[in-house]
Amino acid sequence: MMKLHTHIFYYWATVILSVFVFCGSCAQDHKKNNMKRPIERLYSNVESLDYTTMPQYFIEGYQSGCYYEVYINGILRFKHYRNTGLMNHATPINDLILKSGTQKVTIKLFPLGKIDDKEYTTIDANDSFRLKIFKRDKKQPYEAGDYDVVKEHYATLTDGLPYYEETFTFEAEVPYQLKGWSESQVLTEMDQKELEQKILTFYDHYADVIYDQDEKEWVEMIKNRELEYLKSVHYNNSTNSKIRNRIDNFTLAFDSNFKEKFPLDTYEIIFGGDGKVVTLKSLIELGKSPYYYGIEEIKNGKSYKYKEYRYLYLHKPKGSNQLEIIR
Repeated sequence: MMKLHTHIFYYWATVILSVFVFCGSCAQDHKKNNMKRPIERLYSNVESLDYTTMPQYFIEGYQSGCYYEVYINGILRFKHYRNTGLMNHATPINDLILKSGTQKVTIKLFPLGKIDDKEYTTIDANDSFRLKIFKRDKKQPYEAGDYDVVKEHYATLTDGLPYYEETFTFEAEVPYQLKGWSESQVLTEMDQKELEQKILTFYDHYADVIYDQDEKEWVEMIKNRELEYLKSVHYNNSTNSKIRNRIDNFTLAFDSNFKEKFPLDTYEIIFGGDGKVVTLKSLIELGKSPYYYGIEEIKNGKSYKYKEYRYLYLHKPKGSNQLEIIR
């Protein structure tokens, strides 16, 4: 009888221990699932897309004697305000291509202004600007120079131009379709004073979210933009190293001890997306947003503090009275 009791004791002890181990394992797994930050969870559990072809479109500008900005479908995608040329700066634009068809490109060229003791107030015929639009298939293994030129555009410059702007088009073919701002309200038709106040209120709330380091709320504000970026630029491949870099860059705002809510620069309101997208552009810092926040990075034990400028491209979805981030 003593042996029987002993066996029963060991049996239940084993069962209870197994339960604890199982529960502990579940708790650990649950803890692991919750270890991801909100921005990381946004990109997880997204099914990768597998199309026959996965075209990626890029722009690359080449300039001499001028500064420039490049807008895709009315939204600023690249700017260069240094009196030096750039090499190998191909910039992806798929997230600004909502669907296959005709895409608009606007180039804006500006005089160099004062450099050393000389003032350059105009763009002249001996200055130059060229924009190359090219694509490559993400499905194919990468090889240097393995791309198709979609379009090359040369600005037609003459002497004495205080400013140059030109819009042209190109055709794109993509396997996805983004909602983006396609069904959004036309903001240029709104009362502009009312719209400006709504924009300023939105920027102020966004600045509070960054200052309070409310990462969860921030993810709610930017999730539509990020999921469309992931779909169009990386075809939902969240393991891409550039997505990892993007996550790391974003999380800096929420790991920084350098917290300060800066006032907006003097700004102008600019529209894109056929009047359905709006943002603010600084009149103080060339080509930059008037909104910025503090960032602190620790490298090799040293603290580096700087300002991070962020454009917020806003739209008003169909049936909504609220502005939201779309790019």
